[in-house]
Amino acid sequence: LESSLRHYSQSTMGADERHPLLSDPQNYASIESGLTWVGMVGIKDPARPEVAESIKKCHDAGVRVIMITGDARDTAVAIARDVNILPPASLGQKIKAYEGREFFEKPESEQLQLLGSPGNLIFCRAEPSDKQKLIKMLQSLGEISAMTGDGVNDAPALQQANIGVAMGISGTEVSKEAADMVLAD
Repeated sequence: LESSLRHYSQSTMGADERHPLLSDPQNYASIESGLTWVGMVGIKDPARPEVAESIKKCHDAGVRVIMITGDARDTAVAIARDVNILPPASLGQKIKAYEGREFFEKPESEQLQLLGSPGNLIFCRAEPSDKQKLIKMLQSLGEISAMTGDGVNDAPALQQANIGVAMGISGTEVSKEAADMVLAD
């Protein structure tokens, strides 16, 4: 066992230097049997504590929140519930969460109807270009759009929005230059 615990790196060795058991693919089934499940690790990247209260203040001020993220639908909905963008699941309300591709496959009239309907929306698995399309559509409906972002991929949408807001500490220089406003902290 001790000899099999040596560190092997595929990038620094040739095929003849690999662990002897891995040199023959016929050994794989025997190597991968009789294993014991030890555990699983989950990592949560929670929203900052003040976000939920900020979203509540937006609701109180009549500001509708549209979340656009690259996350999977279940992750996006869970985060949106954590920060008060969506109501708790216990209320049983229908949620409006769409994958970017799914939304843009709908007829344009339906897209505009969904964007124009009251209530918060979630767009998940969204591409950077989806953000620009959504902002343009909201503006065509007479909405004033504010976009927050911190990455290079957010820069075009930050410029497209009526008010582009970049994150000062964690934001890239590209997003800061594209924005109308940079948050200090």
